[in-house]
Amino acid sequence: ATDYSISASANNNHYYQWENFANFNKTLFEKHNIGAMIGMSYTEYRSDNVSASATGTGGNKILSGDANNFKYLDYVNSAETTTKSIGNLPGLSTSLSYFGRFLYTYDNRYSLQFNYRADAFDTSKLPSDKRWGKFPSVAVGWNIGNEKFITNNISSDLLSFLKFRASWGRNGNVSVLSNYPYISPISYNASWYQYGDDPAQHYGSYPSGLANPNLKWETSEQLDFGLDMRFFNDRLALSLDYFNKDTKDLLISTNPVPEVYVNTTIVNAGEINNRGFEFEASWKDHIGDLKYNISGNFSTLRNRVTYLYDDITRITGNKGGVDGTNNMVCSAFEEGHSIWYFRAYDYAGVNKETGAAQFRNHEGKIVSSSELSDQDMTDIGSAIPRFTYGLTINLEYKGLDFSVFGTGVGGNKIFNILYRADTPMRNSLKYYMDNAWSETNKNASMPAVANVAQDRYFWSSSASMFKGDYFKIKQIQLGYTLPKTLTKRIALKELRFFVSLDDFFTFSSYPGMDPETATTSNNGGGGYDIGTYPTMKKCTFGASFAF
Repeated sequence: ATDYSISASANNNHYYQWENFANFNKTLFEKHNIGAMIGMSYTEYRSDNVSASATGTGGNKILSGDANNFKYLDYVNSAETTTKSIGNLPGLSTSLSYFGRFLYTYDNRYSLQFNYRADAFDTSKLPSDKRWGKFPSVAVGWNIGNEKFITNNISSDLLSFLKFRASWGRNGNVSVLSNYPYISPISYNASWYQYGDDPAQHYGSYPSGLANPNLKWETSEQLDFGLDMRFFNDRLALSLDYFNKDTKDLLISTNPVPEVYVNTTIVNAGEINNRGFEFEASWKDHIGDLKYNISGNFSTLRNRVTYLYDDITRITGNKGGVDGTNNMVCSAFEEGHSIWYFRAYDYAGVNKETGAAQFRNHEGKIVSSSELSDQDMTDIGSAIPRFTYGLTINLEYKGLDFSVFGTGVGGNKIFNILYRADTPMRNSLKYYMDNAWSETNKNASMPAVANVAQDRYFWSSSASMFKGDYFKIKQIQLGYTLPKTLTKRIALKELRFFVSLDDFFTFSSYPGMDPETATTSNNGGGGYDIGTYPTMKKCTFGASFAF
């Protein structure tokens, strides 16, 4: 007998992209400018993956003559071991796009722009009658600063630029769709089954997905208004924007009824609205040889689910890796709430006499965990920040330069599972123990450990919820550029040395390791701190030069 084992693998992937453009620009009567563009884009991705394996002992037709490509892996013929595997996973996906733009400006004061785009994927994404998405947009601009009633009355030293902008557009998304979601693929020989009274087991196949022939493009329509201003010879710059975005036919993964025997399926579930303001400001000037530039930005966001289709009341999603049987908190998608809000029990503090956890039920009454039910679960917050902001400071003095850059968020929540007392390897309990009830600490914010160690209602409540607000200084950098009189001697145009500190300073009340990296995020919601490694602090020394 001859021991035998062999394996093989081959992968070929090809990506093609073909694009064509045609542009036209013309100036008429000095003040009228017309521009147009049309184009198309075609992409194709081909993959061909081959794998093979064989194990066995003996056999008289094992790779006879070492035929090309193992000749389909000659059947391993042995009473002791017989294994044969061959396979191929070819793939082909294509997309086709047509697009165009028309632009008109008059006297550097008024502008009008139309855009149109049509995109289609092959039938791997959507059925043929729904594959095309059509996305128009329009934008207008008014350069108010060039109007005579401005230039004749306001000095350019005071107001150097003023422009109003407005736009509306539609775009689409099918990126979350897997291949052929509108049909039911069959998993061949997926498991053993017993048929009728026959005690023998046979390989059987079943649908691995639930067909949804009604799938279509997820579309978003956004309306924007903006105002750009510059003052004092461009030293002060201000920009203000308002946006309102409505997303329709949102593609969401949902759980069918258990009888279907399919874990999830994709549906066009509903509509959401996002709106808010964006503000930017900067000031640049100099004091003698000291040049400085200070800029900041601030934006707000209000997010709501405005509509759910058919008879869908609520879609539940991600639990963030929290233990299933002992955990009931989840992300939820429901009309009238922020997208993927935290749905859990409302923690109402500690019974000062017993140290037991208390909760607020759906009627607003204070109850114990034994009195809770599913209808008492409520919206306890969202992982989506209500506002974000940033700050940048740049200083230059002769050859020295110094910069600071920071970002922050506010209004979001983080569900922390790392200080639980009921789960091994997740009990980072310092925060909990510092605030737990005891006979000598009856004004504590957390109940006695013994009372809630196995209380899944407590660990599925807002007691595990924290503010996710933070401000982080992302980078501090100090540099020095050598004078050109020195760099010329070593045949260099420029030579700069620098040192930087990245992610060294974070300001937050969050008790976890890092509020920036604390949250998991996917189609079922984010905001769960499952112990993600914090952002690495870096100290960098370097030099840059140019010839």
